Amino acid sequence: MADEADIASESEQLRTDAALSGRERHALPETGHCHNCDEIISAGLFCDADCRDDYEKRERFSAMRPRNSEQAEYFAKK
Repeated sequence: MADEADIASESEQLRTDAALSGRERHALPETGHCHNCDEIISAGLFCDADCRDDYEKRERFSAMRPRNSEQAEYFAKK
């Protein structure tokens, strides 16, 4: 029989799975240039792991920013 911790853990996992399944994934095309620094590369999306990490960090911060002026005003008041 499941205890409260097991039930809570399963519930949290279901919420996490539901949130992740609703996220859109945008695949970056291979362009011959690093998507972070625009350096010419022969294959792949980024010239190295540092550029990949910088790009992903910027994307995460971009996703957290207010998307319209109404949201920006709300957060400016806090």
